[in-house]
Amino acid sequence: MTNSAATTLPSQVKKTQSRSERSERKKRSAKALERAEQAENTEDLQDANASMNTNRNVFADKKNVMWVLLSGAMALTFVVMLFLPDTGMGGGLISTYAAMLWCGFFGASLWRYRSANGWAGFAYGSVVGLIIQFISQII
Repeated sequence: MTNSAATTLPSQVKKTQSRSERSERKKRSAKALERAEQAENTEDLQDANASMNTNRNVFADKKNVMWVLLSGAMALTFVVMLFLPDTGMGGGLISTYAAMLWCGFFGASLWRYRSANGWAGFAYGSVVGLIIQFISQII
């Protein structure tokens, strides 16, 4: 015995689809395509934001040694100018402010690099800059 009664006869198979079924299928495929495009756009946007955030984090990162090096170089420049004759940094009040300011910046960046309080580093650096300026006047 065969199960011929369970199979449909060719005359009973629906050969054409109705217009509404075709339009529904087109709408679903269009929506799926649109969702795929939106997913690609959001992934591209997230990748772009991630790369921009890493660039921004370079400047906000407390462990970035570049700030320590830059502020140390500026502090060293002003301290050396204190000891050189005819540089314009000899005995004026500006020389005291410059030494305190740049040594303070160096202290703050060094303390922040060490994960300590930057204000304390600025205070210590300013005191060191003031002492260096007094020593430069004696020598």
